Amino acid sequence: MVASGFVVLFTCVGALLARNTPAGSPYSYLTIFSNVIHLVDSNYVEDVDFNKVMDSSMYGMIESLDSESYFIAGKDIESYKKSMESLPAMAGVGLTLSRRLGMVIVVAVEADSSAEASKIKAGDFIRGINDQYVQGIPLHKVNQLMKGEPGTQVKISVFRGATEKPEEFVLTRKSVTRPYSESYVAQPRIGYIGIRHLFPGVETEVGKKLEVFRNQGVQKMILDVRGCTEEDQETAVKVADLFVPSVPIVQISGREGVVKTITGDAETQFSGELLVLIDYTTAGGAEIVASAIQDSGAGKAFGIRSFGRGGIQKLLPAGENFVVLTTQKYVTPKGKSILSNGIEPAIPFKEDAKSIDQTEGEDRLLNKAIEHLRHLEEKAA
Repeated sequence: MVASGFVVLFTCVGALLARNTPAGSPYSYLTIFSNVIHLVDSNYVEDVDFNKVMDSSMYGMIESLDSESYFIAGKDIESYKKSMESLPAMAGVGLTLSRRLGMVIVVAVEADSSAEASKIKAGDFIRGINDQYVQGIPLHKVNQLMKGEPGTQVKISVFRGATEKPEEFVLTRKSVTRPYSESYVAQPRIGYIGIRHLFPGVETEVGKKLEVFRNQGVQKMILDVRGCTEEDQETAVKVADLFVPSVPIVQISGREGVVKTITGDAETQFSGELLVLIDYTTAGGAEIVASAIQDSGAGKAFGIRSFGRGGIQKLLPAGENFVVLTTQKYVTPKGKSILSNGIEPAIPFKEDAKSIDQTEGEDRLLNKAIEHLRHLEEKAA
C-alpha cells in the first residue's frame, strides 16, 4: 500500500508539474517518468522495490552527465565522507579508474605497481573486485574497494578488447613513494623529464632538474606526462609556470562562462625547444600542464589526444540524499574545454595507437619525439 501510494503521488505530482512546464524544459520529462513508473507498478511480473528503483534511476541520471558526477543515497553519506578523508592515505594497486559507457575503465597504470607487473593496461575494463560485480556501483565505491592497507591483496577481474571471458588477477596494495619524477639526458643536448605524480613538491623536483640540464648544455627537452592522472590544480599550475611566461595557464569556467583565470607569475626556467608527451593516460592536472605549454607557444604536445578529465566537483544536498556534481570545468588558455574533450596534440602520433604500448623495453612514442627533435636540430644546422 505504501509503494502504491508513492507511485500514485509521484504520478500526480509529475503530471501537474509537467502540465505547467514549457515543452523542452527538464521538468516536462516528469510526465514520461511518471508514466513509466505507473507501467512498471501495474504490469511488471513481480512486486517492485521502488526505493531501489528510484535510487538506481538517480545513479543513472547523474552518472550520464560525466564520469566524475554521481548520486549518494542518504544512508551512505557518512561512510562516503569517512572514505574520502582516508582514501588519499590508503594504499592502492596502481590503477586510475574512470567510467565510460557505464563501465569502469582503466585510465592509467602506475609504473612499478602490482597492476603493471600483472600487465593490466589502460583501456581495460574492470568487471569485478573481490567477486563483487562493479557495473552500476558508483565510482567512489569502486575506488574504495581497490584501496586498503599496504601489503593486503585484492582480486579483480578484467575484460580486455573483444575477449569473452574476463581475466582474473590478485594484486597487492602498496603506497606511492618518491620519486614523483625522473630525468636523464636522452641524447646530446636533449633532456627528458617524466612526471609520475602531480603531488605537492614535484614542481621543486622539476625546477632542480631543469637547473641541472642548463649546466649540462641541454637545449631541447621532452616533458613526459603520460600516465599522470592527479587532479591537483595548484601543483599543475606551478609545474606549467616553470615553462610558460606570465600568461594565462588555465581558466575555470561555470554555467555563466569563465569565472577565474590563473596566470603564471614566475620566470620561465626553460626556453628551448620543448615537446610534451601525452596520450590517453594523460588526465587531470597533467592536461592543464600540456595545454598551458601548447597554447602559450612555449612548446608542443606530441602523441595522442589525452583523456579529458577536467572538472571540479561539489557535494550538494538533494533532499535526504546527495549528489557529487561537476559545477565547474577547466578551460585551456585558448578557450577549449578539457572535460570529456582532452588535449589534441599539435604533433599527432600517426602510427597505430596500439603500437605506443611499451613492449620489450621499447617506447615508440618517446623514440619518435627524440627523432623529431634531432631532425629539427639537423635542419637548423
